[in-house]
Amino acid sequence: MKKRIQTLLVVVVGSVSTCFAEQSPPPNVVMILSDDQGYADYSFMGHAMIDTPRIDRLASQSLVFERGYVTTAVCCPSLASILTGMYPHQHRTTGNDPVAGTSRQPWIDYFRTLPQVPKLLAEKGYLTLQTGKYWFADPKMSGFTDSMGETLRHGSPYSLSIGRETMQPIYDFIQKAQDQSKPFMVWYAPFLPHTPHTPPQRLEEKYVAMGAGGQSKYYAMCEWFDETCGQLLDHLDEKGLSNNTIILYICDNGWGSLGKGSVKASPYELAVRTPIMIKWPNHVQAQIDKENLASNLDLAPTILAACGINIPDNMEGIDLLNHDAVAKRKNLFLESFTLDMLDVNDPVAALRARSLVSKDWKLTVWHKPSPLLEIKGWQMPEPKEKVELFHIKDDPMERNNLATRNPEKTTEFRKILDAWWNPAPLSQN
Repeated sequence: MKKRIQTLLVVVVGSVSTCFAEQSPPPNVVMILSDDQGYADYSFMGHAMIDTPRIDRLASQSLVFERGYVTTAVCCPSLASILTGMYPHQHRTTGNDPVAGTSRQPWIDYFRTLPQVPKLLAEKGYLTLQTGKYWFADPKMSGFTDSMGETLRHGSPYSLSIGRETMQPIYDFIQKAQDQSKPFMVWYAPFLPHTPHTPPQRLEEKYVAMGAGGQSKYYAMCEWFDETCGQLLDHLDEKGLSNNTIILYICDNGWGSLGKGSVKASPYELAVRTPIMIKWPNHVQAQIDKENLASNLDLAPTILAACGINIPDNMEGIDLLNHDAVAKRKNLFLESFTLDMLDVNDPVAALRARSLVSKDWKLTVWHKPSPLLEIKGWQMPEPKEKVELFHIKDDPMERNNLATRNPEKTTEFRKILDAWWNPAPLSQN
């Protein structure tokens, strides 16, 4: 096992909204989004084979939440939550696609009405760039002033070439922002290490030689993604921009399978956990936080607070650089839906599960989606036990359901979960 990065003392200097001097330029923002990568699949997280030296270095310079989560373990709703700071049942994009024969347009139309980070930054004079994955047709509707063009399902062939074929659009955009003396935001959401697993031969051969077997291509993809992150970070250094740039890192959802089947679209840890990192030189010193909980919902308010922008009331997360807010948090909430969406006005129709995550425990309550989904051909296996309680500190693979053996804890958490969101009309426990 590779040595884990040593935990450093953390010092958060002042409140984020007043961290930079009044005359200082506003910080630039770079969002790095991994795609379908397991939460432990980094060398800094202790993986025995995968090499991620550039992300490891970023982690050593960042505030890292090892207990980071995404609210829903599917690409499109996860990215939508990052942009809006809202739960999928609120922004209504609960899955990757509408059911067969249904137009995506109603979901796009609703999504464009919501406050979104790029739009709010652009209103304050930022240039904002979309690259890679984006599911809502024209990135301008989210406030991206610059993009790699209107997307198809989850991107255009050109936008999905970022990282795999080129980094030049990012370099050109950064130069444009410098030429105009404007702060900028970069959305780097490459199709990496997502399938197709087509890594450079040199990297695949490396992992074959290490004995990775059937995982060789995937491990190589993780390192290939790491190399592209290094290229981006090096470019910021070369341009003298690193000291005034906030870098945020997250993965949209996990990768792999359990005895229960594929983790995608499930509430299990391998699907919903991700390291979340924030690097901001001279404002946040490095620390690996192994205890406190962080969510993809938190990225939007964290960015806005750092940039001195008011946080809309409908954003559900917290500012991760607000030490008191982080320490005060006791629980996170997750929700799982079918891969296909049925009705933009009724997200509960596709609901499969709600979860509560505490520092030690995790409760999941399963729901039965609308029968209309079965009529349209959608199927996914359901768990035999409709309520699951795991002590995830001791059982991170969620093998030992303690719900019936610990009814008091189950009842306690169920009350908290229902007080958060209890979609009773369509749910069947």
